[in-house]
Amino acid sequence: MTGLTGPTATSRGAIASHLEEELLSGRLPAGTKLPSERQLAARLGVSRPVVREVIRTLVERGLLEVSPGRGAYARAMEPIDIAAPMTSVYRRRNATPRDLVEARTMLESETAAYAAGRATPAAIDELSVLVVRIDEATDAIEKARADVAFHARLARASGNPVIETMFVSITGLAFEHMLRSSADPQIAAEANPYHAEVVEAIRAGDAVRARKAMRDHLAVATERYGDDLDVSIQNLAQRELDRMQVPPALRISLLGEAQVHEPSGDDLRWAPSTGRRSPGG
Repeated sequence: MTGLTGPTATSRGAIASHLEEELLSGRLPAGTKLPSERQLAARLGVSRPVVREVIRTLVERGLLEVSPGRGAYARAMEPIDIAAPMTSVYRRRNATPRDLVEARTMLESETAAYAAGRATPAAIDELSVLVVRIDEATDAIEKARADVAFHARLARASGNPVIETMFVSITGLAFEHMLRSSADPQIAAEANPYHAEVVEAIRAGDAVRARKAMRDHLAVATERYGDDLDVSIQNLAQRELDRMQVPPALRISLLGEAQVHEPSGDDLRWAPSTGRRSPGG
């Protein structure tokens, strides 16, 4: 590792900052094994506890992973890494369905429009499979999981990594919000058909139609939630879990679930988006 030797890089902050730069720049590719604590300490002229603290900091940031008995390795950063901390931020701000729908309308209407010009045939097939999974889910939790996966896959189909990462940052909040919608038969019946409409518009390459279908889909909550529109999403999710009689022991992990459940199976073949056209309209 270049740049880590010498007296100018001996502070804990300097070491952590330099290692972070090396990892984020790709100069330390994912899977690269770092020197041992002893070797790093000797090279940098610091104690092993300082090195250990730096490694712990970078593990917390998702940049390194430690394998017991083997050492520390560079870790590939994924958009999903930001979901859990961002969910905590949104909860502390008492985000409501109104807040989330306003943000998602701005983001996902254009996401659908971009996907109409950029989604691969494989991505469109994957979206179609997820539409079926949403419709066939037998309980609100599974329906919400499939719903989050659909919108996350749509974000990826936009071909824009910034859009994908922006959506991933709200997956935890969206999952909690979708628990409320999925548990209400009237809302589910009104909102879910728009998923198929979005997919068909994307398949037809119709950005204007895709944008409108997504906007109409998200508007259902605004029109049907009533007073719930301005209640914190976390409180709504807890209420729905009370109704479902989900054991308290399972709630922390369930409500902390920000991970996107990606489709799998022989019929789903992930492929990067190709082509970058601007959305119509």
